[in-house]
Amino acid sequence: MNSLKYLSLIGLVLMPLLIKAQNIKLTPEDLNTWSFYGQGEKLVESHNMFFMKEDPKESNGVMIVSPESYDENVVVKYDVMTLTPASVLVAILSASNKGDDSRLSIPSNYDGSMSLWINDVESYFYAFRNGPHNFTPFIRKYPVPEGQDPALVSYEKNIMHPGVFYSIEIGRKGDLLWLKVDGKTILETKDENAWGGGHIAFRIRGTAGEYAACLIRNVEIIKQ
Repeated sequence: MNSLKYLSLIGLVLMPLLIKAQNIKLTPEDLNTWSFYGQGEKLVESHNMFFMKEDPKESNGVMIVSPESYDENVVVKYDVMTLTPASVLVAILSASNKGDDSRLSIPSNYDGSMSLWINDVESYFYAFRNGPHNFTPFIRKYPVPEGQDPALVSYEKNIMHPGVFYSIEIGRKGDLLWLKVDGKTILETKDENAWGGGHIAFRIRGTAGEYAACLIRNVEIIKQ
């Protein structure tokens, strides 16, 4: 093997090792620029946190959606505190139009309800505080393939309480998906027919007529 071919081979071997993950740290001001949907409010809280809340009288859930689309290798880390006992906390990865990894079209009159995410958007749905809906944590794939359970994996118990900050990590690397709470992996699964990339979203919803509210801080997106 001549020296030029040898050097080319070495370069191909070392190239993956030289590609570093890109860590993007988002401020509350950054989150405030994400698209907001539903009946409620959002603001940059005075103690360097992002706040969002449902309308106490009428809401189908509120959420923020990233302006950028990410590929199928992405990790999202953040701290979140539930401010009301009725609050359900969800994060969404790889949200896109059906068959289109880079675009996500949300109607201008969208009211925050779940039907859009169940029927019209491809996504992975990470619910980690959903005791108020009488469920334990799970990862679901939407839309649900016919005849299949929407939950790819579920946890055996609820572990999050209101008024406490928890460190959340949701991620995927190709067909591998996982959820960590305070550094502990509580859910991990594979989707053999995985979606491509898409947008990131944070969603909250109350229950039984009670509204949801939360604080978010220290958001980091890692593009692998």
